[in-house]
Amino acid sequence: MEEVIIDPAPLPQTTMDRNLAWFLSSLWHYFFRCLYLVVPVAGVFLNLYVLVKLRKIARISVYRFETSSALPLCAMSICDSVCLISQFSQAVFHMTVNWREHSGEHSESALMKLSIFCKIDIYMIHFTSAYSVYCWLMLSILRYTAVFHPFKYRTIWRQPRNALLIIATVTSTLEIWILFLVSYLPEEKSCIESPGTNQFTAQTGHMMDILLAYVVPSFIRILLDGIVLRHCYKPNLVEVPVFQRRYGISAPCGQPATVITNDHKATMSIILAIPRESITYKREQYSKKKNAMIMRSLIISALNLGCNLPSHILRAFWTLEPSPQMNENLMSFLEGISQLLYFGQFTCNAFYLSTTIYETSTVPTKTFSTVNASKGNVSRLLDNEDL
Repeated sequence: MEEVIIDPAPLPQTTMDRNLAWFLSSLWHYFFRCLYLVVPVAGVFLNLYVLVKLRKIARISVYRFETSSALPLCAMSICDSVCLISQFSQAVFHMTVNWREHSGEHSESALMKLSIFCKIDIYMIHFTSAYSVYCWLMLSILRYTAVFHPFKYRTIWRQPRNALLIIATVTSTLEIWILFLVSYLPEEKSCIESPGTNQFTAQTGHMMDILLAYVVPSFIRILLDGIVLRHCYKPNLVEVPVFQRRYGISAPCGQPATVITNDHKATMSIILAIPRESITYKREQYSKKKNAMIMRSLIISALNLGCNLPSHILRAFWTLEPSPQMNENLMSFLEGISQLLYFGQFTCNAFYLSTTIYETSTVPTKTFSTVNASKGNVSRLLDNEDL
C-alpha cells in the first residue's frame, strides 16, 4: 500500500499578516526610539557649535554683538539646546519607566517626584519651543527693518535684550497652565493631563497655546518675510544718487540738503572724486550677496514653519476630538513623524545659525586708505553703510 505524505497545514493568512504587522510595528517603534535619542544629541552639538562662533563675535566686538541679530540668535540657540535636552530627558524617562518592573503600588512620595519631573520637563519643552518661535519672529522683524528702514535699524534695535526679556516673560507666563494640568499617571506610564482636569479647561489651554505660540507669530512671519522677498526681487529699483545718499548720511540733523557747509565741502569733494563705476560694481556685488543670504534665511524659515505644522495640526485634532475614530497604527505613525519633525526643527535652527552667521561676524573692510581726518570720515561712511 502506497504511503501518503501529508504536508503540514499552512498558517492562516490572517495569522501571517498579524505577525508581519507586529514585526513591522515593533521595528518602527524601535526606529523612532533611536531617533528620539539621536536627534536631540545632534541638535545640541550643532547649537554648541553656533554658541562657540557667537562667543568669538562677542569677543571681537561686544557692541556689534548686541546691536545686530547675533544676540537673538544666541538666545534662540540656548533655548533650542534646553528644549532638546528636555526632550531627551523625556525619552529616557519613558524608556526607563517602560523597562522597569513595578511590584505593587507606587508610594505617594515616588508619584510626587515623578509628577514634579513631568510638570517641569513638559513646561520647559513648551516654554522653550514657544520662545524659539518668537525669536524667529524677532529675526523677521529685524530683516524687515533692515531692508525698509536701514537707518532706524541702527537705532531701534540698539537694546534687543529688552525685547528678548519681554518675550521670555510673556512666553513663560503663557505656559504656566501646564504646571497645573500635567502629572504622571502610573496606569499610562507617561506624563499626561490629570484625570480630574476639566475637559473644557484643557481644550482652552491647548487651543490658546497653539494660537499664541504658533499661529499668530507664524502669520506675522509669513507676512513680513513675503514683503521682504518681494522687495529683494522687485525689478527696476530706483537707486539714490551717490551725492544725495552720502550727503544725507553726513549732513547734520535738521540742515537742508541743498546747503553745503564748508566743513562738508572737503568730504563731498572726496566722495564725488570716487569713480562711480567702482561704487556701482561694489553695490551690485553686495546686493547679490545680500539677496542670496536673505533667500537662504527665508527658505530655512519656511522649512522651520513646515516642521512645526504637523505637530500642531495633530495636537489641535486630538484636543477637539479626544477619542478620534482612526486606526491605532496610523495614529502612532503620524504622531511619530510629527514629533520628529517638531524636535528636528531645532536641528534646522542650528543649521540656519551656522550657515548665516557670517552676517554678523563679517568685519567691515577698508575700501579706501585714510590719509587725513576728512578721508578717514569718508572711509568710515563707506564701510558702515547699510545697503
